[in-house]
Amino acid sequence: MRIMAIDYGKKRVGIAISDSLCVISQPLLTLKAKSQKDLIARLKCIIEENNVGFVIVGNPLSHKGELTEMSQEIHRFLKKFRTSIDIKVKLWDERFTSRYALKIMKDIGLKKQKDKIDQIAASIMLDEYLKSQPARTI
Repeated sequence: MRIMAIDYGKKRVGIAISDSLCVISQPLLTLKAKSQKDLIARLKCIIEENNVGFVIVGNPLSHKGELTEMSQEIHRFLKKFRTSIDIKVKLWDERFTSRYALKIMKDIGLKKQKDKIDQIAASIMLDEYLKSQPARTI
């Protein structure tokens, strides 16, 4: 089973995925969906193709930890998304992940590419989630 992270945006949705041991996070792709219905269909395909058993969705809280307009839009999206899949979905604080993604890209000499920023931000969020979980023994 893998874990998927979604960095939801109005124009682009960044996707990251864990390895099968749920230890390592990696950027996967950035989606540009025509509608929420199209987005959900594409996310379902990614979930099935990658054996995803759990999804985290970024919640862009304010600096003070309060809900934002985008948080409210994500909550509306989640209502539809949760009814279309049969796995657990959890909101995850994504404050500053896009800013951190930009810094990483700059530090390694990559030009600013909006598509890459979103999937790297999702990967950062997933990495934070994975690190917050108790260590597993194999």
